[in-house]
Formats: sequence, C-alpha cells, structure tokens
Amino acid sequence: MRDFLAFPSVRSVSGTVHAPPSKSATNRALVLAALSSERVELVHPLDSEDTRALAGCLEAMGAVIERTRAGIALGGPLGRSEKKPIVLDAGASGTAARFLAALACAVPGRYVLTGSPRLRERPIGELLAALRHAGAEVEEGGMEGFLPLSIRGGSLRRASIEVDASRSSQFLSALLLAGVAVDGGLSVRPEGPIASAPYVETTLRTLVDFGHAVSRGASGEIGVERGSVALRSYEVPGDWSSALPFFAATGIAGGEVSVTGLRWPSPDADALALDAIESMGVATERNPAAIRARGDRGSLAPVCLLARDFPDAVPVLAALAAFADGESRFLGIGHLRLKESDRIAALATLAEAAGARAAEQAGELSITGPPRRRNGTVRLATFDDHRLAMAAALLSLAVPGALIENPGCVTKSYPGFFRDLETILVRG
Repeated sequence: MRDFLAFPSVRSVSGTVHAPPSKSATNRALVLAALSSERVELVHPLDSEDTRALAGCLEAMGAVIERTRAGIALGGPLGRSEKKPIVLDAGASGTAARFLAALACAVPGRYVLTGSPRLRERPIGELLAALRHAGAEVEEGGMEGFLPLSIRGGSLRRASIEVDASRSSQFLSALLLAGVAVDGGLSVRPEGPIASAPYVETTLRTLVDFGHAVSRGASGEIGVERGSVALRSYEVPGDWSSALPFFAATGIAGGEVSVTGLRWPSPDADALALDAIESMGVATERNPAAIRARGDRGSLAPVCLLARDFPDAVPVLAALAAFADGESRFLGIGHLRLKESDRIAALATLAEAAGARAAEQAGELSITGPPRRRNGTVRLATFDDHRLAMAAALLSLAVPGALIENPGCVTKSYPGFFRDLETILVRG
C-alpha cells in the first residue's frame, strides 16, 4: 500500500531555508577523496540514498570511511586483490553507476556493477564504448549497453578518447574523474552536443579544488591528470536543484522566501534556472549571503525555454507553468526520458492530474494553465522519482484536496525536503 501526504490549505509562504548539501558535489567529492593519497574530510556532505549507495561501493572497493564531527573522512588506496568479483550495487543512482563504471575500470580488482530495476533500464553504452577504446575490459551481463556489468579493474590505460555525451553529461564526467586514477591521465573529447553541459563544469571545478591538473585543447578535448597537491578538507556547497522548489513556491502560493547556503555566483546547472523562474513572474534578489524570491499568487506568465542545460529544474518549472495563464513549452529535454522516471511523460500526467493541460513530444513538453478546478480528491503520482515528488508538493500548494503519492522517494536526494517546506507554509 502506498503512503500519501496532504497539505492543509496554504495562504502563502514566508521564511528562510538553508539549502541542503549538493548531491552533485558530494558524489564527485566522494570519488576524488577515495582516490586521494591522503585522508580527506568532506565537510557537510549530503546524506541521502544516492550518496550512501556511492559511498558503500567505494568502501567495497577499498576506501576507508569514518564519521567526523563535521561530516565524513575517507581515503584510499582503492583496489582489491580478491579473486571473487566484488559486487557494487549502485541502488537507483545513475550518477553512482556511471562514475563507478569508469572508476572500476581504472583501479585493480574484479567487479560486478549492478543496481535497481530502473537503473538497469538506463543507458550506459556510450560510456562503455569510450572505456573500451582506452583498453578497459568490461562486459554486459544482459542487454548490450546496460547494467549489470562485469569489469576487470586496472585495465583502463592512458589514451585520447571520444565520448558521445548527448544523452548524459555523466558519461563525460565519469571519464574525467577516472582519469585521476590512470597513469598519465586521460584526454577526453566530447563528440557532439553535451546534455546538461554545466554539470561537466561542476566536475572540472571539483577536480581543480582537489588539486588535479585540468587542461583544455583547441578542439574541445579535456585533459585530466593526477595533481601533486593533497587536499585535506573539502566543504560541500549547497544544492541548487533542491533549492529551486522554495523559490517556485512564492510564485504559486505568494509570499517571500530566502535560501541560504548557496554559492553565488554559481556555475551550477540549476542556478541557470533562476532566470527562467524570474521570467515567469517571480522576483529574485541574489547575493552570496542569501538568494531571495518574492511572488504573487495568480501572476505567473508562460515561457518557452530551451532547458537542455538544467534538466533537474524542469519539474519545478513545469509546476510553475501549470499555474501560468497560457501555454509554456520546454524544449531540448529528450534526455529527461532516461532519468529516474520518464520525466516528460510523468510531468504531463502530473500536470493533468492537477487540472492543467499537457502535451508531449519526443524531446518537448508543453503545459497550459491555469488548472481547472477539480472536485474531490486529487492524487498526484510521483513515479518513485524524487524530483517529481518535489513538483507534486508545489502543485499541492494551490490544488485543494491534493494527495502526494509516495512522498518518501525524496530521500534519494533530499530527505528533509517536506520538513523544510513545512517551515515556510503560512496557514489560514
């Protein structure tokens, strides 16, 4: 039986929320700390299902992890000499699976990489092709281009390779991170457009923060090689993806909200979505101390956006679009069909359940608001997708009688989401 969550009537939103630690930064820092020659303390890392899955796999590969007062400390060396393959279960984390696939090829050992049923449906073929070009010995245990994988560790060699990252920037990021573990490093050139390209910049920034050498060539290739500086401590920044719902809430319910703990200016992918939220009618004030948003209920405008670079923001923007007066279109988002759910189809279903109209194409979603009033109970499905649960929460703020299905799936990235949302709701 599914759990449901209902919010009583909300008059507006008001207050301050501290952003949770970044999932993207935590995952990248976990890999680089595990590859470090010295123990590295991660200060304020995110503790979620995804980050726990990655940390557990790194531990199985030889990393030593311990709790500290400020977070966790970990270090290598990575690699196992056991003859029996070590099972790496990435759970439902696509990031962990892609990072581990490349990393396991670079460090000694024999590994079997697997994950949840949905994760085994998410593609990894482009990454495998690039890894094999650099000498990696990896075999699929089922369908070609999908998990589970059998990997002979330590087979990845110094090389100049190309990777098709048009369906996921994680393919490129995985290779760049693994380059630290390869003697002489790796040179990687993206072939064609990069989906969610700003996430690659997050990877490069984290590599530099950890002291590794990063270079860029005239033809677009990126070189990575282990650096000589040993980082001892890394503070994880706030998560823009998880902060966006609080800004959007001001446009749906009306009111003013501040979010602290975010880097500004920021190269993060979903920081780009703040401009989109503002163009829909939410006023923002941005400075390093806090990002503030202010909105009026019933004053949202539709938008037409190329949203390829900030895919995790699309559920939040779609929720806003459901309350705008007119049609909003989100273009260049075909890779959303390969996430924790088929997010294009799921968002269309969610918007229609709330009373808006929706239509989808291969790489496009349109939503027309405002929603028609629905009588009786409105069930908002989350499709076991954390970002869809956050979008459903936003819809429920202005849809009387809404029930959010399986709200607990937010533990994948933001276990405290509903608790923090509750703190800014004004009743009455």
